[in-house]
Amino acid sequence: MILFVNGPFGVGKTSVARVLVRKMPHTILYDPEVIGTVLHRALGPFGKVADYQDHALWRPLLVGGARVLKTVSARKLVIPMTVWRRDLFDPIIAGLREVDPDLSCFQLTASRDILIDRIASDTKDTEAYGWRMAHVGACLKSSLDPAFGTEICTDGRTPEEVAGQILKSLALPTG
Repeated sequence: MILFVNGPFGVGKTSVARVLVRKMPHTILYDPEVIGTVLHRALGPFGKVADYQDHALWRPLLVGGARVLKTVSARKLVIPMTVWRRDLFDPIIAGLREVDPDLSCFQLTASRDILIDRIASDTKDTEAYGWRMAHVGACLKSSLDPAFGTEICTDGRTPEEVAGQILKSLALPTG
């Protein structure tokens, strides 16, 4: 099983993913942002891109990483990632389905005001503030497209409550 947890910056994907990993036996968190950061640093001098997701290598490496983790560990994967462009999302999801046909996509959503408040209050990653704020509109627009996953609104809800809803929708134990 692979759970792809999508949604805008600040919506709570990583917090929800951590709860899911804690509540689901034999599950690991797989964060493709790490791959993107390495590519951005390694390839930066050779070709500047505004978003590491625009590196052609990122998508196959994301899928390849999932394949390796599934093969080596045979564990469930939870993948939190903001992907708001269909030209990137569709091939990623198709590749992940090849790795494991038991793939579920969830799109966490929140109101504009909630997102802005959450982004502003994230004191751990102040460098990302401008990037995240600049993409609030695009991410909110993509949340209107059901192709990005089953929508779960996070407004006024804890990560535990959101994770519980995901587990319930998958008919998995919530404890």
